[in-house]
This record gives sequence, structure tokens and C-alpha cells, in this order.
Amino acid sequence: MHAAIMGMRSNPVRFPFSLFVATLLIAATSAAAQDESDEVNDSERPRYFSLDRLDGYLELETQFDQTRVRSELRQRRQGRRQWSQTNRDVNIEERFGLGLGGTIIDPSFITFQADLSFALTQSHFSERSPTADYSDDDSGTLLLYDARMNFFQGKPLSGSVYAIRRDDRINRRFQPSLDERQTGFGTDWSYVADDLSMHLRYDYLETDRTGNRDRYDDEHYTDSTLNYGVDWTVSRNHTINATYEHAENKQEYQGLRDAYETTRDLIIVDDRFTFGTDDANELWTRMRWQEESGDFARDIFEIGPQLTLKHNDNLSTIYRYQFNREKYEAYDISTHRADFQLIHQLYTNLTTTVDVFGLYEDIDNDVQTTQYGALIDWQYNRKNPYGQLWANLALAYDTEDVNGDNGSRVVLNESATFRGPTQITLRHANVIPGTIVVTDSANRRVYQPLRDYLIVTVGQWTQISRIATGRILDDETILIDYEYSTPADGKLDTMRVDFSLEQRFDNGLTPYYRLSYRNQEADYSRGFARYADRTNHHRIGIRYEQPKYTLGAEYEIYDDTVEPFDAFHLNGLYRFIQTSEHSLDASVRFSRFFFEGGVDQRNVSWLDLQLDHRWYLRESLSSFERVTYRWQDDSVRGTTNAWDVSAGFDYAIGELTAEFVVEYDRLDVPGSEEDDVGVYFRLRRDFENVLARN
Repeated sequence: MHAAIMGMRSNPVRFPFSLFVATLLIAATSAAAQDESDEVNDSERPRYFSLDRLDGYLELETQFDQTRVRSELRQRRQGRRQWSQTNRDVNIEERFGLGLGGTIIDPSFITFQADLSFALTQSHFSERSPTADYSDDDSGTLLLYDARMNFFQGKPLSGSVYAIRRDDRINRRFQPSLDERQTGFGTDWSYVADDLSMHLRYDYLETDRTGNRDRYDDEHYTDSTLNYGVDWTVSRNHTINATYEHAENKQEYQGLRDAYETTRDLIIVDDRFTFGTDDANELWTRMRWQEESGDFARDIFEIGPQLTLKHNDNLSTIYRYQFNREKYEAYDISTHRADFQLIHQLYTNLTTTVDVFGLYEDIDNDVQTTQYGALIDWQYNRKNPYGQLWANLALAYDTEDVNGDNGSRVVLNESATFRGPTQITLRHANVIPGTIVVTDSANRRVYQPLRDYLIVTVGQWTQISRIATGRILDDETILIDYEYSTPADGKLDTMRVDFSLEQRFDNGLTPYYRLSYRNQEADYSRGFARYADRTNHHRIGIRYEQPKYTLGAEYEIYDDTVEPFDAFHLNGLYRFIQTSEHSLDASVRFSRFFFEGGVDQRNVSWLDLQLDHRWYLRESLSSFERVTYRWQDDSVRGTTNAWDVSAGFDYAIGELTAEFVVEYDRLDVPGSEEDDVGVYFRLRRDFENVLARN
């Protein structure tokens, strides 16, 4: 079924790829005929086609996956009831593949290379639950390829075309592995001259991801991008770079009614002019224009000159102005910002940076904001008889005045990282929960509330917590868009202090201390009470590093207005065996969090264990084993146990190779248990260099 679906979705690829395959077959046939003719008289006929490489293989691939979910349902009349669902998926593929490469007429005219495979596929899917049982059988064909043609290599005008369709397996920690199938095509052309060069590229890519708990969670992405760039050297010290991009993105999640679609047009122009002694001074101006339509569309216009003056080897100054205009949903936001920056280097040890800025933001017919402030930063490092000393101190202050009617203000791309059991607290108070949009760090994948994360509002603060069974990974950085309510008139003063100090001893010992202090005082009118928001974050720790092992310990005090906690962390890594043929590593990380006095009053213990073993038993056989275990005990939310186990071997003798992998994942969270078993086997026989003559 999936093969049939992919076949329908990849219709744009069929014609160019079929034409390309036909060209390759003609090239191969012509090359064979040429060889016969060469035996008679090699000089009578020119060689228009040359097949320089032809490899083949036969492959058998099987995959078995089983997912079992058990949970506890609460019902009014029947009370608690156990629910169990089991999904099984079996896939078998018999594959024939070719790898080839060659030239047409001449290497400077056309070269080509391709990896092609044709497979017969059989699959069986079943689902059993207390309410329904059903199964699905499917068989068909599958074509995978990576085919490319290069034109006029080494010439001022050169280019290439390609078509791809490939399969990948994505291993997810404590969750089932995903099968990812990508289909795409594109072209890339360049023109290079002495003073002017141009670049044109088009890429189209479809991505299907399957293998979740059930088929309702499968995902489909479509990305289409056209990019054109020009680099113009006006003179020795003046260059202009311009880029235009047209992109269309679409995301589909099975089980959701709506898809997320965005169309973007983007123009970026950079103008660089250098002057002075050795061209050390620079005037750089960037203009950026972006127009989007669709879901979460943003229209942006940005222009900003930046002047850098290098007064001497130790002192430079930067003068920067930037104007932004953004349209997002119903908001039209204009921003003016000016910066003055001074950088001074004292010998090689001390670097001083001073930054003074002013900002004015106007939300059309709504809120006006004036902000100004300053920052000074010292970075110091010095070698001493015991090792190396590193220190950094940054002091910053800014004040913000808000005027206008009671309304909303927009925050775009606020960055935050999930770390262990801690939640993310949004920086601004009075957030409107329904406006929150969470994406990955590339701003491409949109995460879903109740599926990937939860929103919790306590008083005027809003927090986001990660769902263990969702798609957001532990330690992953996300971007957050949202709106928050602002007063008619108000003032916000913010002071920040960041300090770090560490001594790296020559014997491998490194004690360190980190401080991050922030204090915000807000004075609002017309229904917004004055409040203080303070964060006082201390971390003191020690690391000890040796070739065989690494140890670390840290004590953390996070004194925060919203969610304060104390914590200590222990970590270690020991390399039992460390050779090129055999390695065995073990690592452990333990943390204990004490949340007291904030919106959460709980204690959390967090333990991660990992064992990683690789062994080249002999030249033809190697094995690997990895075991990862996580235990989390939350005094309020319960206990979580998670296992991720994988083991397998690679076998190669001559042109015969085999790969066998077993994966087991288990995730036990309060109220739900999920077990996943996967078995993957691949047997392959290669036929290399079949064109070689005896």
C-alpha cells in the first residue's frame, strides 16, 4: 500500500527519470556495440558513449516490528479499565541493483552516475485492540534510485540534474524506529566569470515517515525550493551579493484534519565596501525582504548598514542601524534599532566589549515601545604554572517603556531547551495560550499541543512541558511564537550579570563556577500590578579527565520567581577497552532536583545509564551492542522507566555481506506502558566491475 501511495505522489519524477534511464541504457548498449566494433578497427569510429563503471548486486531485506501499548482508562460507571493495543508490521523485499557511471562524448561534455534498484515487496500489517481487530496485506514493486548527470565540467557554464528516491531508518531513543522514504529531483547550474558569477538551483523533495504507534501518526512533508544567486565584484574593494529564493513547504500529519502549508519569497542583498589601510575598515549593508502566505505566514522587510572601523591592532568600533517591518497574523510591527560597539584587546589576555543600544517599536494602531540599554563584557585567559585560567564577566542594563492601548505584543522565535525534568517558562508574563506555536530549531516542523507538549498557566506565567511519548527529544532546542497582553502604560527595568571562572589544571582537574543573575522590575498601570521577576542561577562543579575515564560533579542553585530548585549532578565515563578493533564504554548520569517554593513542589531523581560495545571479531565479522536505561522518579507525577537496546552484527566475505539488527524499546510512564520490538535482516551479494576484461 505504501509503495503504491509513493508511486502516485512521485509522478513529477517519472518522466525525467525515465528519460534519464533510457539515456543510460542507450549509453550502455552503445558502449557494448562499440566494444565489438573496436575488435575490428578501433580507429574507424569515434566513441560517443562510454560506460566506465558497472556494478550490480542482489539483496534480500526483511523487517519485523511490533508495538504494544497498555494503558489505564477511567470511565464513569466501570471505573478503571485496562486497554491494550498491539500493532505488527512485517515487510520483505527482494532487490536487484545496479551502480554505473560514464561519459557521453567527452568528460567535459556530459558525465553520469547512478545507483538503481528494483524490488518486489510484500507486507502484512495487523492491529488488535479490545474494540476491533483488522489486518492488511500488500504486495507490489519498489524503485529506488540516485541518478545524476553533470554537464560541461570545468567550463564557465556548468550544471547538473539529479533524481533520488531512497529509504532510511531513523532510530529514536526509547521509541520505535521510523522508516523514512524520500523522493526528489532537482537541477543546479553555475556561471563563473572574472567579475560576475551566477548560481541557479531547484530542489523538490517529498518525505514520508512511518513506523509510529499506529498509522494515524504517520507524517508527510513536501519541500520545493528555487534559489538564484548573483555575486558581482564591482571593484577590488567592493562586492555585491544577491539571492532570491522561492519555497513551498507542506506538512501533513495523519489523524489531523488540516495540513500546514507555507509559500515564501525571499530576497537578500549584501553590499560590502572596504577602505583604509589594508582595507581594514568595512561598510556592510544588508537588505532582506520576505513575503509569505499560508499558515503562520510572516512578511518581513529589513535593512541595516553596519560600519566597522579598525583604529589599530587593539581597538575597533562598530556602528549599526537596523530597520525591521514584520507582518504576522493581524499585526504590523515596525522596529528601529541603533547600536554602538567598542572592542578592545589588551595584549592577548583581556578582551573588552562595550555595547550601547536604543530601540523603538511600533505596533500599528496599538502599542509603542521604547527601549535602551548598555552592556560591558570582559573575557580573560592566562596561562599560569598550574595550567590555564579562564574568566568572563558581563554586565547589562536596559529599560523599556510601553505606551498605548491595552493590547497584545508578538514574540517570534523565542529559543528554549528542554533539560531533564525541568519545564520551559516563557520570558514574558500574561501570555495568551491559544497563540503559542512551537517548532523545531530550523522553524520547519510544527509540534502539536497535547501530542508533543503541554501548556500550563500558573498566575501570570506560562510554562511548556515535554511529553515523553511525543516527537520533541530530551535536550532539544525549540522555537516558540506567542502573543502576550500588554498594559496601557508601563515600564520594565532589567539588569543582568553573567560570570564564569574556571582553572584548567595540567593534571586534568578543572574546577569551575558559573553565575547568571537577572532582575526585572515592572511597573504597570490600568489593571497590571507591579511585579518583580528575579533569576539567580549558581553552578559550582568540578571535572576530572583522563585518557581512560572522565568524572564530573556539579551543584546547582536556581533561585527563580516562578520555579526555583536546587539540584546536584554526577556523571562519569569509563573506557574499559579502547582499541581500533575493540571498544567498550560505559557512562552514567545522575541528577537530583528539589523543586520548592514555586508553582511546582516536587522532588525528582533522574538516572541515565549507557553501555556501548563494538568488536571487530575478525576481518569479515563485527558486532555491536548498545544498552541505554533511564529512570525518573517524580514525587508528584510518578515513575518513568525507559529502555533502548540494540544489537547486531555485520558479516562480509568476498562479495557477500549480511547485516542483522535487533532493537527493543520500552517506555513506562504513569498510566501507560509501551513495548517495541524490531528485527532487521539484510543479505547482499555484490558483482563489482562487471565490465573488466580478462
